[in-house]
Amino acid sequence: MIRKTLLTILIFFVTNFFFVLYAHDYIPYLQKGTLVKVQTKTPLSTENLEEGSRVYFIAPSDVWVLEKKAIEKGDIFCGYVSMLKMPIQGVNAAMSITVTDIIKPKSKEKKSIIGRIIFFGGSDVLGGDLTNPASYNTTIHPRRVYGNYWGGTLQYVPSGEYEFGQHVRITQRDSVFVQFDEDYYIW
Repeated sequence: MIRKTLLTILIFFVTNFFFVLYAHDYIPYLQKGTLVKVQTKTPLSTENLEEGSRVYFIAPSDVWVLEKKAIEKGDIFCGYVSMLKMPIQGVNAAMSITVTDIIKPKSKEKKSIIGRIIFFGGSDVLGGDLTNPASYNTTIHPRRVYGNYWGGTLQYVPSGEYEFGQHVRITQRDSVFVQFDEDYYIW
């Protein structure tokens, strides 16, 4: 009985010792898939951007991981427009942004990351949806219910002509998110 008690106590102390060693060397990080709220510095629109244009976003608040600041208020996220489609007949414009760097203004430090901007629809593509139909046609669906030889339903259906697409825009008031595509370690 004494041997079993001593063995359990010994196992308890050995496992705690290795846990303390592991926890001491632990480096805090933001996991892949983490969302960080950001705001744009200037209004972004498909009217005045091209593929490859540099864009900048600012973190409006601090992000903490294990009592360390991972991202400070005012950090600047740099990125570029990775996909841009202009509006056409029936489809609105579309835009996608990839984030490549974080600039810390206090320490003048630049860290590279891999991420993308998630817009308010929960997607990494802003826009690209269909426009409203320009006109409708009427279609008659005859129905014969319970022996009646008259009656039917009149239905309005799109004629196939659609309005011209609109440009998409992000302002300073719109809140968008940066999603990390790899782990971001805090040094």
